[in-house]
Amino acid sequence: MSNLSRVLAADIAGHQFHRAHEYANYALAGATPLAIVSKKDGFLQRVADLGFAVAIPVHMHIGMNACITDYLPSAARGVARAGLLGATVVSVVGLLKINIMGPGVTQTVKGLWHRPGASK
Repeated sequence: MSNLSRVLAADIAGHQFHRAHEYANYALAGATPLAIVSKKDGFLQRVADLGFAVAIPVHMHIGMNACITDYLPSAARGVARAGLLGATVVSVVGLLKINIMGPGVTQTVKGLWHRPGASK
């Protein structure tokens, strides 16, 4: 199985991908409280944001591959997995862009609970 085939079928590609999914779970479980209690634009918040930028797409990619395996017919799996890989790449790039050029994932999510133009 080639490396690209393994990434495309991440749910059934072997032990490394199951471990990656497990580590993504740990990263999300650790980064979430860290993001909540850290200071705005602080070092710990940046660490949590970078953790989110990697862990969310890894978790999504492997988990959705399992859904593709379970619920789609064999003929549709290749196209669905290629589309999912594209969505995963776009997610990584988008989250990294928010972290590097914007306020970060944490401040972006916290901003959902604030009215635009409200005093801070």
